[in-house]
Order: sequence, then C-alpha cells, then structure tokens
Amino acid sequence: MDENIDELRALPGYERGHPHYFKDPVIDHLLEIVLQLGAEMWVNRDRQMVIEHLLANEGQVTPDMIDTFEPPEDFAQRQREQRLAMMQRVYGCLYEGHDTSAGAPFVPSVIIEK
Repeated sequence: MDENIDELRALPGYERGHPHYFKDPVIDHLLEIVLQLGAEMWVNRDRQMVIEHLLANEGQVTPDMIDTFEPPEDFAQRQREQRLAMMQRVYGCLYEGHDTSAGAPFVPSVIIEK
C-alpha cells in the first residue's frame, strides 16, 4: 500500500482522509453521499435476494438464517451480476464523455466477496 501513496498524493485535491476532487467541496460531499446511498441500497437488495432464496428453498426465514447464509455458487454468481448491473445503472453516468476505447471497461473499484 505504501508504494501507491505517491500516486494518490498526485491526485488533484488529495488530502489524506479528506480528498477533494472538485473546486467546490460541496460536490465532493454530494458524491460521497451518493456513493454511500448506493452502498446502502445494495445491502438492502442483497438481503432481499437472500430472504427470497431462503423462502423459496427453506419455506421460512429467521434473522440468524440471513446472517449465516452461505450462498451456493449459482446464487453468488447472480449476486455478482446483479451488483455489477446496479452499479452500471447508478454510477455509469460517471463514465459518460470519457474515452474508454483503450479497453478500460466499467469495473467497480471495490468488490467484497462473502
């Protein structure tokens, strides 16, 4: 991680822990709010998918069943696909107007696997 810090420091508006990428810091705050809301939205959607899966396969759901759920591979793949699709719908506009001809596809920066 330390070897990449110089690259981070070179970013416009870098300030460790409080980066500013736009001239108006309010825009940075709004972007952070949008990213946080998107994360919360995905947590709810993910949990709903688990609940639906448990109801369809077990006929019942308890909070403990949700919290300890280990998805089968086909379910986990559907989750990944739906998470990427949601991110493209919600955040894809951030790529509009940028040259992606160099082969840089839309890729989420952080993917947390269970």
